[in-house]
Amino acid sequence: MKKSFLLMLPIATVVLFSGCATMLGGGNSQTVSINSDKPLKGTMKYSDGEGVQHFTTPATLTVERRSKDIVLTSKNGDFDTTTIKSGMNPWLVGNILSGGFLGSTTDSVGGAAWRYDDTVNIQSK
Repeated sequence: MKKSFLLMLPIATVVLFSGCATMLGGGNSQTVSINSDKPLKGTMKYSDGEGVQHFTTPATLTVERRSKDIVLTSKNGDFDTTTIKSGMNPWLVGNILSGGFLGSTTDSVGGAAWRYDDTVNIQSK
């Protein structure tokens, strides 16, 4: 009995403290594809100014999932500034409905509670 309890304790801990969005909804990062009608140079950053990445379309960027929007700006004024809105990851709802308060906290703190559109199309001027 004591052995089985000791074996089950780590498993129970993982289940209780893991978030659905972290485990099933893609984790704390995701890829975003940026497409355009012709090659365009730009900069990606979060709305708080952090996480700057440079790109030339077509591009695939790996981004951290955050509650902050992503802002795409042109290096040469070739396209209008585009905002990729941060939205709630649907897996978070499943976590909350299943009574996973600790798991939903894990998702929120780690970033898995949020998601961005997988593909963004920008138009040249």
